[in-house]
Order: sequence, then C-alpha cells, then structure tokens
Amino acid sequence: MNAVKLVVVAGIILILSQLNQWEILDKVFFTVIGVILVAWLWSWFSLRDVTVTRETKADRAQVGQSFMERIRIVNAGRLSKLWVEIIDQSDMPGHKVSRVVHLGPNDSQRWRAETTCGRRGRFRIGPLVLRSGDPFGLFPRFHVVPDTDDLLVYPATVDMSAFALPVGDLPGGSAIQKRTPFVTPNASSVRDYFPGDAFNRIAWRASARTNKLMVKEFELDPTADIWIVLDMQAAVQAGATGSAALPNFKGDDVPLSFWLDSTEEYGVTIAASLARHFLQQNRNVGLISSSAHTTVMPADRGGRQMFKILEQLAVVRADGTTPFGELLLAESGLFNRNSTLIVITSSTNEEWAHSLIEIVSRGVQSVAVIVEPSTFGSGDSALFVVSDLASMGIPTYLVKYGDDISRALASYSASAPAAHRP
Repeated sequence: MNAVKLVVVAGIILILSQLNQWEILDKVFFTVIGVILVAWLWSWFSLRDVTVTRETKADRAQVGQSFMERIRIVNAGRLSKLWVEIIDQSDMPGHKVSRVVHLGPNDSQRWRAETTCGRRGRFRIGPLVLRSGDPFGLFPRFHVVPDTDDLLVYPATVDMSAFALPVGDLPGGSAIQKRTPFVTPNASSVRDYFPGDAFNRIAWRASARTNKLMVKEFELDPTADIWIVLDMQAAVQAGATGSAALPNFKGDDVPLSFWLDSTEEYGVTIAASLARHFLQQNRNVGLISSSAHTTVMPADRGGRQMFKILEQLAVVRADGTTPFGELLLAESGLFNRNSTLIVITSSTNEEWAHSLIEIVSRGVQSVAVIVEPSTFGSGDSALFVVSDLASMGIPTYLVKYGDDISRALASYSASAPAAHRP
C-alpha cells in the first residue's frame, strides 16, 4: 500500500514538472523512482535462499511437562538479510517461537523454544511465516513454511495410593472364563508353541511329556472390572478453562492450581489418575465419557489401555447434553456383580443419584466422586446428593476447588459397608 501511494506521488510530481517546467521536480521524480526500484529489488532478495527447519523430540506430552522444539534458519545466499521475522502460527498456548533475526552471507541461527504444557488437548505446531522486505517498508514479502506437527497433551495425573475402593463380588475364587495374553496365576490349558510366544509361557512338563514345545493358556484373575464413568454434560460444569499462556514456571514447578480451574479439568484429572492407579495394579479398567458423543472404552488392562484412556481424556470436552442419570441407566448393562463402578460428576441433580442407587441395588459396588461446583463460584451445593448416597451406604468423595486431589480422595463421606476394603 505504501508503494502504491509513493507511485501516485511520483506521478503527481511528474505532472507538475511537465506543467511548470521545474527542473527540481524532475530530479525529485527520478529520485522517487529510484527509491521504488531499489526497494523492490531489496524486497525481492530479502527471502531468497532463506530456509527454516524445526525439530521436535516428541509428539506426546503431559500437562505440567515441558515441550521442546529446535528451530534453525539458514541464509544460503551471498547477500545479507537485514532482518527476517519468524512468525509462529501454532495454536499451543504459551508456545513462543516468533522472533526477528539478522543473517549475514551464508549465515545461520538456531534456538530452542521450551514451553510448559498447561492445557490438555491436541495442538498444531506450525506453520511458520517468514516476513521481510525493504528498509522503507514499501514491499513487504512473506513466505509460508507449511510444515506442521500435532502435539497431544495428556491430562495430569496425581498419586492415588490412598484411594479406598470397594471390590465387586467375586465368583467363588474361580477364574473368569476369558482368555488373556497376560500371565496370570490361572493357567487353564496348554497348546502347541508358535513362533513369537514368550519363553516364560512354555509348559516344560507338558513339553517333556509330548516331546514338543507347549505353552500355557491363561485366564483372567477373578477380580472385579473397574468402570470409570465421567460426566461431561456442559450444563453441570462450573469455572472456566482459559487459554492464557503459562507464567515463567519451570517444568514440574507449575502448580496444579493453574490448570485445575474448572470442574471439567478436575473431573478429567481424577479419571486419568484413577485409571493409572488401577492399571498399575494390573486391573481391568474401562472408561465411559458423556461428551457430545458418548464414548465407551471396553475394560482392559496393560500399558496400551493406559495410553488409550489418556488419549481419550486428552481431547474430551464438556460439551455433552445427556443428563448423567440417563447415561448411567443407558450403560448399566455393562455393569454386573463382578464390576466396580466409579462415577465422577459435578452434577447436583438428585436424579443421577437415584439412577446410581438403582444400579447398586443389583449388586454392583459403586463409588461416587463429586466435584463440588459451588466452590468454583457458581452452581448449587451437592449436599442433598451426598445425603442421598450416604443413606444407601455408597462411598462418596467430595472434591472442592483448591483441594489436593490425593488427599481429597483418601477418605470418603459415607460409611462403607463391611464388605469393602481399601
């Protein structure tokens, strides 16, 4: 735009010089034209032979961890670049890569951008925009580096070793009739060895008897499946999850209170922490979340299940419309006497408590974790819901804004029945 204005001014000067025969105006006209040509040529060379590369070490991180990226800009030309501005268009909060550099002939610069992950979710790293031009700002030049990467930030997890949980009724010590790739105390049969079978599964006595390698088949331990049901109904959430950049904290020094600013984030963090706690005990864990689309993740065990749950919780949002009571009844067919149900909600509607009581009446051991919405500055008190659950002896944990989650889930509000154990 500035160049257009300057061309218009040059045209006016040319007209005046021809009408008035003023020699000085001719010199001004040629000076302006010379400035325009020099500026255009300078701008044209300003981004020639300039390349940018960016390198990330991982495409996964967790809230509270650091994400590091290395950026290198190279000028392979013989002319200096007076200034080159690197503009980062990543959508990760607090990720600061943008800067202005000067590059000499055959010169390069590199730097490292380290950002503390303060929000869970899937973020785009890139693209980059290079901006330069002439010293007069007449012909700005842009170049887009379209390369992008995805970064998945898992929710934070906290220690749950003090969490007390009732166990589901077990089938008299017998194994659950379901094959499993994991080694358990319940060897059900043997079969021929196939390439790839682990050596610790070889049945040496059977191999000696049959004169060929045989391996053991295992069944699941007779323990209750853990089902975690997370309420992501938008109408019951309190607090607001912002996207502001993190202060200058370093790595694990970032306090949990920075990102635990809503019932949504408390609920997700509790769900992720409980899943990790029970999966580390080699328990079967399933997850149900009621966001815009209800997601049911079948109960399973192992590290792979942990990653699947974390990936789901990283992107889930509190945008659901299904009331929590309806969700519990709709998915109640998944729960039986061999299940332990953990519900996590911030709803103060007593309807979901009645739905949970109905499930408990079928012999399903249940635990309720309520994130108290009134402590977030909005919402009603959960006192009546807690009273309803306590009347049925359902263990209920109450988590308030600012609470240490590990301590809040170390003792529950309702008296547990005698059959429960920590």
